[in-house]
Amino acid sequence: MNRLFNAFGLSLLIGIGSSPVWAIQAQPVPIPEEPSAAPQVEVDGVSIGTLAGGRPLGVPGVENGLNFSDSALFLGAAQRLYRGAVGSFGLGGLLTDEAASGSPFFLYQAFADYQSQNLEVLLGRTDNRTAHVVDFPTLRGDDLITLTNPLDPFSNGRNPEEHRYANVGSLTLNQGLATFEDVHVQHLLDSAGPGGDAGINSVGARFEYLGPPGMEAFGRFPSWGFGYEYLPPYDTLTTGLHQLYAGGVMNLNESVTDRWDLRAQEVLSLGSSLTSFNDAADSFRANSNGLAMSLRYLHSPFGGPGYQVALTTGAKNYLLVPETSWGWALTGVKQLGQGFDLVAQYQGQWRSASLARVQSPGADTVHMVEAGLLFNFGAAFNQHLPPRRSLLNQRHQYLPR
Repeated sequence: MNRLFNAFGLSLLIGIGSSPVWAIQAQPVPIPEEPSAAPQVEVDGVSIGTLAGGRPLGVPGVENGLNFSDSALFLGAAQRLYRGAVGSFGLGGLLTDEAASGSPFFLYQAFADYQSQNLEVLLGRTDNRTAHVVDFPTLRGDDLITLTNPLDPFSNGRNPEEHRYANVGSLTLNQGLATFEDVHVQHLLDSAGPGGDAGINSVGARFEYLGPPGMEAFGRFPSWGFGYEYLPPYDTLTTGLHQLYAGGVMNLNESVTDRWDLRAQEVLSLGSSLTSFNDAADSFRANSNGLAMSLRYLHSPFGGPGYQVALTTGAKNYLLVPETSWGWALTGVKQLGQGFDLVAQYQGQWRSASLARVQSPGADTVHMVEAGLLFNFGAAFNQHLPPRRSLLNQRHQYLPR
C-alpha cells in the first residue's frame, strides 16, 4: 500500500503541480576532477649543524663554535600543461655565514620554469649555470669554492653564495634526457660594484651528459660536461673575460655496494689585464688556470647504513700575477638513518702572499675542522608528474642516489 500511495502521490504532483517535471529530478553526479588538476607540491630541506674549530681566527670562513650555514628550505610546485608540458616554480632560502656576509639569509631559488619533452625554459634566481658540471663531495657547497668553480668577478668575496647562484634566463634542449645543450644569460650578483639586480653581465653555453638515473654505478662516465662563459666589460671590469670549464665523474669500478669514483674539473679564465691584486674581486677577475679533483669511496650495503670517505684537492695558478693557491678537504659521512647523517671534515688552504692579503688577510694558510649532524629530506604531495632531477640533490650530493 505504501508503494502504491507513493507512486500515486508522485503522479499527482507531476500532473497537477505548478513545477515542471525536471524540477524534481535528482541532481547529476559531479564529474570528478582529473588527478593532475591539482599542482604537485614539493618540499625539500637540509639542516646541517657542526661544531667547528679553525686557525687562525679572524680570517673569512674560519671560526670557532657552532656553524649552521648552508642549511636550506625549498618549496616548489609543478602543474601539467597542455601537450604534455610541465610548468613549475621554486622558492627557497638558505643560511649563510653571517659573520662573513653580514646577513644570515640568502634567497638562492626564486624561478619559473617551463619543461616539455625536449625543451626547458627557466627565468629567475637559481643555480649559476657553471656551478654543477661537477659536484665535489665536500661538506658544504662553498668549501674550497675559489678552487672548485668558475668565480663571480663582481663579488667582493664576503658571501661565497654569490659564486654559486645568479639571476638566470636559460634555454635547454635535450635528447632522451641524456645529453643537454644550454644557452643562457645571467646577472651575476654584484657586491663589489654599485650593486643592483638589473643588467646582463654574463652570457654562455654549456653541454652536459647525464647517465640514466639510478644507474650511475654501472657506467664508466656517469656524467661529464663543458662550457664557455663570456663576461663583457662592466663597471670596474674594464676588459671582457672568457671562462672555459670542463669536467666529469669517472667510476673506477662498477659496484653498487663498494664504489670508487674520481671527479675532476678544470677552469680556465682569460681576457683580464690585471697584474696585481688590490682586493678580493681582482683575484676573481685575473687570468687563471685551476684544477680540482676528488677521490671518493662509497660503501652502501643492501639493507644497512652506508658511509663515504672523500679526499678533495684543488690548485690554481694565476697567469699574469705570480700567485698560486691550493687546498684540500678530507670528508666523511656516516648514515645513521634515512636522511640523517653523522659528518666530519678537515679542510685547509694555502695562498701565496699577495693572494692571501686580499682573500684571507693575515694568514697564508688556514685550517678548519668540523663535526656534526646533517638532516635532509624531500617530500612530494599529489605526485603525478614524471620523475625529474632532484631539487635537493642539485645542491647537496652527500650520498648519491
